[in-house]
Amino acid sequence: MSRLGPQAKKLFDYDASGRERKEEAGKEKMRGKKYTFILPVDLMKKVKHSAVEQEKTISEWLTDAIKKHLSG
Repeated sequence: MSRLGPQAKKLFDYDASGRERKEEAGKEKMRGKKYTFILPVDLMKKVKHSAVEQEKTISEWLTDAIKKHLSG
């Protein structure tokens, strides 16, 4: 790992000593792929309002909603 540049080290989440970095307290780092899709405006407004009420990001809210839908 010592031969990797700073960008590569970020990709692999390693610090200078070669050990994996610990995440910030209480926050789990979400890794995923970025997608683009089209939703009706009124539906997106409802999603945004619900996410704010639950103190979540839209990505977190959508992830939870999709997981819930697929599990049951």
